[in-house]
Amino acid sequence: MLNHEELRQLRLLVDFPREELDIEIKGWLDLSSEQDRANLAKAIIAIANSGGGFILCGFQDEGGSWKPAYPRPGSLDSYSQDNINGIVQRYAEPAFHCSVHHVERSDTKEYFPVIIVPGNHTVPIRAKRDGPDLAHIRQNVYYIRRPGPNSEPPQTAREWDELIGRCIRAAKEELLEDIRQIIYGVSRTASSTTGEDAFDKLRQWEKGCLERWEQLVKERLSEEKPSRYEHGIWTVSYLVEGTFEPPALEEFRDILDRARGHETGWPPWWVPTRKEIAPYPYEGTIECWLGEPGKEAAYSDFWRASPQGLMFLLRGYREDSVKELVPGKAFDLTLPIWRVGEVFLHAQRLSAELAGSPATIYFRFRWQGLSGRELVAWASGRDQRPGQMARQPGVISELSVSAEDISPLLPELVLKLTKPLYEIFDFFSVSLPMVQEELSRMLGKEKR
Repeated sequence: MLNHEELRQLRLLVDFPREELDIEIKGWLDLSSEQDRANLAKAIIAIANSGGGFILCGFQDEGGSWKPAYPRPGSLDSYSQDNINGIVQRYAEPAFHCSVHHVERSDTKEYFPVIIVPGNHTVPIRAKRDGPDLAHIRQNVYYIRRPGPNSEPPQTAREWDELIGRCIRAAKEELLEDIRQIIYGVSRTASSTTGEDAFDKLRQWEKGCLERWEQLVKERLSEEKPSRYEHGIWTVSYLVEGTFEPPALEEFRDILDRARGHETGWPPWWVPTRKEIAPYPYEGTIECWLGEPGKEAAYSDFWRASPQGLMFLLRGYREDSVKELVPGKAFDLTLPIWRVGEVFLHAQRLSAELAGSPATIYFRFRWQGLSGRELVAWASGRDQRPGQMARQPGVISELSVSAEDISPLLPELVLKLTKPLYEIFDFFSVSLPMVQEELSRMLGKEKR
């Protein structure tokens, strides 16, 4: 059963169909025909080997735009979950399970099949038989999604490395889960009730921190007009859920200093020592505000830290303080990858300091002041198509993960958490290879 958010995402897919590396679009297929069954099997295997994704059926390309295809079949019965998985069983080795949903399009009120293809496979998927007349799919061939996008065999050493790397990470995750089950007798995924309670706690923490920041701005920057934060801010809160005794504040300050990262030149939760900006105790937490006169928002961090395992950070956008860009009008392509990545790693280090045993970390990111910004490649110099704009003011993204899984799954976690952010820029989709490249640069100590 789909939850509300999952259904909303599928409706967006059928309302605004597009082909990406994780999305393939087909017209209406006759699934009683072995030719069409082989055609679909190739697409399913390629997406499975590329990290998972979606196949939309019933659309055709009209001048670069995907429109509902006509005539429609009299029934969608052939697009049943059993029939689709029968095709997978016939053509894929090893076989796996796909889920199928018939999703209503908002304008026409017609239903379209959406196949959700999983991507967490521990071995590459190959075709175990030829298609009819050797068409579409060939026995013992591995297919992936390649730029185009197209479903084709890997053609470079790098593509093979990416395919094998995904399988290794999935196998490691499966092994970690088995070890947790044996040693701790618990599953990595907490119950939905426990998870929702943790996120509620995190939202209340964020609310209190924002109110405190607003109070400080009103008290100390009341004459600063316009406000240094006028173009927008981003915030992150996280909660370490585990078994530990909350440390005293002085000890906790030392723990925060040890947990500080060195991935970039301006790390989150930096613990300065200069008296004017040094952290101080406040209502059972440690608080720090770098709001000195004349500072740019990107360097005017406000953060709070609770010995109970709650963390909060607020920061302005670097893009709003560089000569090449108009303040409030640009959003960098790769900076969120770096920032989210270093926050994940900070949380992993803090969890190790506090809990020292299996812990789940709950993250909540919020980006505000996005409406009217264009996606640009200022920091990285990557090629970026101009004109991809945001039209909504903000985005919130939440995620929970076992602390011990952060390092081995860092690219996938960053990709998953930032996906809702990038999508508002005219459906922009960041690829896993790009995330991996940027995180490698960050971990190589290249300062940005």
